[in-house]
Amino acid sequence: MTRHATALGLFFCLSACGGGGGGGGGSGIDPRLARLDLYEAQKLRVLGDPGAGVMGMPVTADANIPTGGAMSFAGYGTIRVETGAMPLVLFGDAGVQVDFDTSTATGAIENTFGTNASGDVIDYTGAVTLQAAVTTQDIPLTYDGTLSAGDTTLDLSGTMTGVFLGNPTTALTAADLEAGILQNGTLRTATVVVTFEQTPPP
Repeated sequence: MTRHATALGLFFCLSACGGGGGGGGGSGIDPRLARLDLYEAQKLRVLGDPGAGVMGMPVTADANIPTGGAMSFAGYGTIRVETGAMPLVLFGDAGVQVDFDTSTATGAIENTFGTNASGDVIDYTGAVTLQAAVTTQDIPLTYDGTLSAGDTTLDLSGTMTGVFLGNPTTALTAADLEAGILQNGTLRTATVVVTFEQTPPP
């Protein structure tokens, strides 16, 4: 369990990074700010905030991981690309369907937005697919896709390690803390995190 607890602490720290969001033009409120608020609320429910004394969901005991049927999870993904003084920080809606009968999971990160090289908040096109073979904890959730905005193209391909949370199972989180992402063909160090809750709730 120590390994899982350490991973959850890293997930929390990473998902808290770079949560900036720019305002929309004119006097209107950028709707992406509302999405960031929803992501933050979900992060608190699932991962908690140890610094504020808010406990997250416990790691699912192996005996409580379903052995049949299917579950849908919805949440968000965050991607941080280290580019020097101003990293790129992206957020997007994420979902995954876990089929325990076939021990597979499929999903995607999409509707992505985040910062560019100038620090502006912009929308990115494209999607990142998610796939896994699900047997027990330490789920190898692979990701692959291309996200583009203006003159920036990010190519992602790698594997996150995930864990189910809650007893019974009600959430799922995964991270790749040592990712390598191509920015316009140049390899950058990066981090990729996803956080999900069961939908509809149990």
